[in-house]
Order: sequence, then C-alpha cells, then structure tokens
Amino acid sequence: MIKKLNPGYKMLTMIIASLLLSIKYVKNMNFLIFFICISLTLINSRTNTKKILLSIIPLIIATIAIFTTGMLFPGEESSGDIIFSFINKPIYSSSIENGLILSSRILAYGGIGFLFAYTTNSFELIMSLMQQFKLPLKFAYSILAAYNFFPIIKNEYNIVRGSAKIRGIHANPLSTKYLLPMVVHSIERSESLAMAMVSRGFSENAERGVAFKIDFSYIDILFLIGVNTAIIIGLILG
Repeated sequence: MIKKLNPGYKMLTMIIASLLLSIKYVKNMNFLIFFICISLTLINSRTNTKKILLSIIPLIIATIAIFTTGMLFPGEESSGDIIFSFINKPIYSSSIENGLILSSRILAYGGIGFLFAYTTNSFELIMSLMQQFKLPLKFAYSILAAYNFFPIIKNEYNIVRGSAKIRGIHANPLSTKYLLPMVVHSIERSESLAMAMVSRGFSENAERGVAFKIDFSYIDILFLIGVNTAIIIGLILG
C-alpha cells in the first residue's frame, strides 16, 4: 500500500508531518509513530529485513545519547522522586521524563525517514516531482545524474586502486594517488554524459514526452490529509 502511493505526495506528507511534530513534545505519540513507521517499513519494503534492522542501530545509538543528555542536563530544576544516582548525581523522575521527551522525537523523525527511504523509488520520486510538482527539467535530470553517478565513482575508485596495486603502489584509502585519477576519470565520464544529452536534443524549454508516467489518485490526497490530521489530533490531545 505505502510503496504504491505517489512518491511526491508521500514526501509532502512526511515533510508536513515532521513540521507538525516539531510544534509540541508528545512522547507517547512520538513512540507510537516510530513503531508504526518501522512496522510499515518492514511490511512494505523490498529491502532485506536484516539490512533495515542494522540501519536502525545508529538511530538507536543517537536516541540513547539524546536520552542520556536530557536526563543528566534537564535545563531546569529537577523535581519528583530520586530514582537512582549516576556518578554521584541524583536522577529525578522529572529528569528521566525530560530525556524520554527529547529522545522520542529523534525516534519519530527517524521512523518517518526510514518509512520514506525504504518504500520510495528514487527514479519514481524525481518523475513525480517533474509531473505533479513541475520540477524544472534541469534540476530533475541533474539530481538523477548525480544519484546514478555515485556507483560509477565507486567503480572508478576500485579500478584505480586495483591498477595501483598491480604496479606495486600501496597507499592509504584516501591517498591522492587514488583520488586524483578517480576524479579525472569521473570528470571525463560526466563530460561524456553531458555531450550525450546534448547530441540527443536535450533542451530545458523543449516539449518532452513522458516515458514513465507516475499515477496520482484521491488515495494520495486522503493519505496526506489523514496522516497529518491524526498527528494534529494527537498533538491537541497530548
């Protein structure tokens, strides 16, 4: 269901949802959003479940760090019962509450990001931005070119590094002996790509057909309104 939504409107929904969450701290809703987003990601994504779970680890580490910081440095006078002591520093119930409030927002933002990233095709997103949101062609094709150029850069780096090792040249991975030839080869590739686009008649102002049409329906509007309405209600009730 989620991966079949229009990518452009899905992105708009996620942006508005993130902005709404920044208005007020409601930790219970933030935790709920995180678990819903991760569950939907695991259900709808074609990516290996193990890879998704491994990619969550940095988010969990950041959440623990924010929780610890908010707990130790609440920014206001602590109150409530003393729960325990940490390096001779008393930890009050209000300090733990402050840590939970801050860390829950990190989880909510992370969950929204995971849901969008793992259920959205980058090519379809750019096509949607072009067709539904009128993104100028020069920006759209530049983004696509840059996105698809990263694997080429990686391949060029491996070729240069392998060639250097064959000739007996050994250096650290970030050595200019590897990076400079890689940059030169990448520039040559980019120039060839630009010449290919021009030779095929690419022009920003020319009328162009659409080979890949991205569908848009009332379900995308309902998703946009429904998700953000639910968040607004949660913020009001929280």
